[in-house]
Amino acid sequence: MNVSINATSASALALLTGTSKGLEATQTKVASGHRINEAKDNAAYWSIATTMKAHNLSLSSAEDTTGISAAIADTAALGLQAATDIVSEIQSKLVMAKAIGSNKGAINDEITQLKAQLGTVAASSSFNGQNWLKTDAGQQPKVTSMVASVTSNADGDLNVNVIDFDTAASNLVAGGSAADGLLTRSYSGTSSDGSSYEYFLLDAGSTTPPPSTAKEIALSEATSSSDLDRMISSVNSMLSGLTNAGAAVGATSSRIAAGTEFLKDLQDVNALSIGRLVDADMGEESTRLKAQQAQQLLQTQGLNIANYQQKSVLSLFV
Repeated sequence: MNVSINATSASALALLTGTSKGLEATQTKVASGHRINEAKDNAAYWSIATTMKAHNLSLSSAEDTTGISAAIADTAALGLQAATDIVSEIQSKLVMAKAIGSNKGAINDEITQLKAQLGTVAASSSFNGQNWLKTDAGQQPKVTSMVASVTSNADGDLNVNVIDFDTAASNLVAGGSAADGLLTRSYSGTSSDGSSYEYFLLDAGSTTPPPSTAKEIALSEATSSSDLDRMISSVNSMLSGLTNAGAAVGATSSRIAAGTEFLKDLQDVNALSIGRLVDADMGEESTRLKAQQAQQLLQTQGLNIANYQQKSVLSLFV
């Protein structure tokens, strides 16, 4: 028995099969929005895009980390500003105490309240367990490293870049050694008459207290005008230290903010670059999809016609 082959039907079927595969590929591109979804679509572009996506995830993690670092620095800056304002107010009280007939006892009560407020500010300036303004007993100021950015070399190795901040520049109250705190350490100087003096502002119960030669800044009716001058001079030194601390924290905060913005911009650039490699032209793909759908319909009809013609010819011999 001879088996005849309908060449027309076979040709139509081959065309339909090819069109169906193309249509399936186009539908995948339209559904995903990508012209490259797998390595087989374009191995080189897929490899580059996959590496860049992984790098973008690292950048996103770094950005989240810098957000925490920024909050810590901003909290410290806020606390330092509040402490500076309070110490300035203490200084004004000391100047007021120099006035003839001033009630030094009442002024001292106000200064005592301001000191307590300073302790509260230092203890409250904490975020995520990090406090740049206060150290407890057994602790010392330390260098804190914060993630600034993530970079990669030609081999794809990741490097985490950090910003270091030494909390010794901002520590106000030290529970370990009083000398580690801007407000607990002693400040010495020499009066106009040649006598030396040494004062500290806060007694935080430090494990290592200020030297025994140092006096706490406090007023009584027996406090002389020269004593007040010495206290005011010591507070001036404290304010200078607070100003420097605020500048240091502010500079660090600015660096963190700049790094955060750069990380955001870098992620946007990477996302755009990835898109150029793998994203499909949706207008073009949509047009191609409609054309392929129409082509598939016509080829299906052509195959049906070819099959029908063959059936009609065969029916003549039945």
